[in-house]
Amino acid sequence: MNFGLMIMARGPGGQAPGLTAMAKAAEDGGLDMIAINDHVVVPTDISSAYPYTNSGQWPGAAVGECLEMITAASFVAASTQRIRLLMSVLVVPYRPAVLAAKMLSTLEVLSNGRLTVGCGAGWMSEESTALGVPPFDERGKVTDEYIDTFKELWTTEEPHMDGKYVQFDNVIFEPKTIQKPHPPIWVGGESAPAIRRAARLGDGWYPSNHNPANLLNTPELYAEASSRLNAEADKLGRDGTDIHRAYLAFYPIAKDPTGPGGKERRCLSGPADAIRDDIGAFAEVGVETIVFSVGGSELNEILDNIAWLTEEVIQTAKQ
Repeated sequence: MNFGLMIMARGPGGQAPGLTAMAKAAEDGGLDMIAINDHVVVPTDISSAYPYTNSGQWPGAAVGECLEMITAASFVAASTQRIRLLMSVLVVPYRPAVLAAKMLSTLEVLSNGRLTVGCGAGWMSEESTALGVPPFDERGKVTDEYIDTFKELWTTEEPHMDGKYVQFDNVIFEPKTIQKPHPPIWVGGESAPAIRRAARLGDGWYPSNHNPANLLNTPELYAEASSRLNAEADKLGRDGTDIHRAYLAFYPIAKDPTGPGGKERRCLSGPADAIRDDIGAFAEVGVETIVFSVGGSELNEILDNIAWLTEEVIQTAKQ
């Protein structure tokens, strides 16, 4: 089992000292990857429903602060030596395909091959409109074609594309990525279209545990969705077991044995031994990577929580 830490590129994570401190704490604590989220602008009036709350309200709207993901990941790469960098997830339609491929490959080369590209189609039409990208309603097809473009540019000596959204020929795209054939592409999402995309294009599948419409907050629910991924892969002649199984435990880990409001303990929360038992249960259903989030509004609190995660939970789980 590999383990990662989700860093929000706002608040303490939106400033150089905080971002550096979190990254070094994760690396020094033995974690395998750092995950960074993706927003470019925050519209002041958002009517799009956020898929990951019951209300449809996006908590980030109240903050309005965000660093650009790939730039922030490059900063993290320069301040670390070993830990992998996970785009969690790159909203693929937000950046022109060729430019995004170059930005990602630059990060991959300068980090000495430490990049994993989490990919998603996005959910906020207002942000999409502000960025002037292809129509929001076509984001699924755009995402598929852009991912194909990434692979073409990263692997082919004489790349070309003649798609609906991307067309180019007679270009040199160098340097190629260090990882071969290309950096791992993990398709995010829990819905049926996301699972089909993972089966078709993904080196990994990277769902979250907190989508009310497609809850994967227990090992049993994850296993059911994983079976659907295998079935979709089989339709395409792929062996579903070759697709890496990752998992974003979005809710911050908490030492409190009860859930919010005193409710029953939430999976991957509570005492360290209970979390380790949960990790074992997810491993039994095929999960190979878990990315955790830690709570805290101040940097010192966040660092204390990272230390608890790495020392009390992860290091013991790895023994």
